[in-house]
Amino acid sequence: MPKLPHKRSWYTKKLVEKAKLCVKLRDDYTCQHCKKEVTGNNCHASHVLNVGSHKNMEIDPTNMKVLCLRCHLKWWHLDILPATEWFKGEFPDRYDYLMRMAKLKFKIPTATLAELHKITKSDGSDYGQAYYEIIKEIING
Repeated sequence: MPKLPHKRSWYTKKLVEKAKLCVKLRDDYTCQHCKKEVTGNNCHASHVLNVGSHKNMEIDPTNMKVLCLRCHLKWWHLDILPATEWFKGEFPDRYDYLMRMAKLKFKIPTATLAELHKITKSDGSDYGQAYYEIIKEIING
């Protein structure tokens, strides 16, 4: 296997950026809590499950939702248990998927991260479909 031009952390950072753009498109640049339209620095693609505990889900668009700055910092991070219950009620299918994925122990190979970066557009518009195809291959073997 040829040496990759970048380290794993470089690919992860680039893929997080694409995943966040994908989520902003999916959520129509609308805060999922207060329902306000958001742009620029007020538009946060926030993780649902903490990436410190769930590193394998850092680049998963299902593990993100759009929040405005206020809802992200003054609600989601300050009151995580009720916020998680809200997410569970608002997005039950996504919550169930996250709970299933959280139980799996997998690591996406660095070469696969490189390939995912290579085949997806920088605007995130095709990221979700490509990500889920790769994850399905990894999980199902």
